[in-house]
Amino acid sequence: MVLLFGPLYHLHREEDRQRCIAEARRVCKPNGTLFVAFIGNDMIPLTEFCYDPDYFKGDSYDHDTFKVEDFPFVFFNLDQCRQMLTDGGVHITHEVASDGVSELLADRINAMDEESYRQYLKYHFYCCEKPEMLGHSNHFLFVGHISK
Repeated sequence: MVLLFGPLYHLHREEDRQRCIAEARRVCKPNGTLFVAFIGNDMIPLTEFCYDPDYFKGDSYDHDTFKVEDFPFVFFNLDQCRQMLTDGGVHITHEVASDGVSELLADRINAMDEESYRQYLKYHFYCCEKPEMLGHSNHFLFVGHISK
């Protein structure tokens, strides 16, 4: 297995991202698995709004498309992630909203007792691979199969 937990959201040029995916494919054993993390664009405005009540009046995103400025990271929507991996020869087997809304609820989650926290995790795992919930996460985890 190969883990790509960071490179793709630090590389601004598509050709560099494709070169990274090609290198991951090269070092992965035949029929291996690739785990890839992305930072999702579509949840970032809500997250930033929680920290800055004036976020939506700011200029760090496109006010029509809601595309966030690619700084300090490069942000992607789900379709862009899928296309990037498919173009790189990765067969996607799982898509996961890895953190869901947990950053928005961090204080409440951290204050939970053990029983509540266990049930919250059960709920998170229940939701994190539902197609309709995937965009509601700051981070995506894609699992892909590499056939050689």
